[in-house]
Amino acid sequence: MKKHFLIPLNESKLPLLAETIGFNPAQENITRPTGYPYYHWIQTVSGQGSIMFQNKQINLTANNGVLLLPNMAHSYKNEQSDSTPWKTLYLTFGGLMVKEMLITLGLYQSAVFHWEQEAPISTFITNVLKQNGEATDSFSISASSNVYEFLLLLKKYGKTNKSSFKETNHLVTLYSLIDWMKSQLSNPDIGLDEMALFIHTSKRHLNSLFQKNFHITPYAYFVNLRIQQAKKLLLENNSVTIGEIALQVGFRSTSHFVATFRKMVGIPPEKYRRLNGIF
Repeated sequence: MKKHFLIPLNESKLPLLAETIGFNPAQENITRPTGYPYYHWIQTVSGQGSIMFQNKQINLTANNGVLLLPNMAHSYKNEQSDSTPWKTLYLTFGGLMVKEMLITLGLYQSAVFHWEQEAPISTFITNVLKQNGEATDSFSISASSNVYEFLLLLKKYGKTNKSSFKETNHLVTLYSLIDWMKSQLSNPDIGLDEMALFIHTSKRHLNSLFQKNFHITPYAYFVNLRIQQAKKLLLENNSVTIGEIALQVGFRSTSHFVATFRKMVGIPPEKYRRLNGIF
């Protein structure tokens, strides 16, 4: 019997939320030309299916799963006979902070993952479904913590399939750039020119490579890192002014920092402090 939980819309403002979570004992064929509006995870319990995305068809057997970014065109189907069902577990999720978290964990890309049989990814969603089935309030804020725990497990135990040595080298290069970005957050002179120079490539190639792997421009990623650091500083010491924090995360102008923070977080930095109990 198909087991499926839908999280109510009144939790849509959580930092992380599970939109749906479930088990499908006979996964039907699905085609989504415009993708799915939430982040989408599907893994094989038993049997075998295949998924098509980014012009590649990949088989999904046990201990394999795929993470798809929102609106990523895809389709999947059972690769065995009707008498041998493809059993799957799935999780669709979103939230105000999910993109930021996936970027931080290095998971912000549509990708296929595999793991060892004994890894807790194999049983995590099943265990969550059992807990929800036993709870009086199946849709409490615990759903948010379930998404968080799942992403940490995927980061720790999941291994991505590398289609070529060249692609692997590209990711190594990009992650070295990200590490360098983190060391340059307070430097207001860092832009696309300096990023391209760091990895010895052109600005055009850097933009193309970064967007292909992370679906975001390198400069937008860098600004996101700065805002993450600003959030941390805002909560660490209430005696540090907004202007001082702006300088520490590479903004020459306090007004530019406040406008950027408001645009990305939804509220100005001072209000962010107050909502987190810092006065």
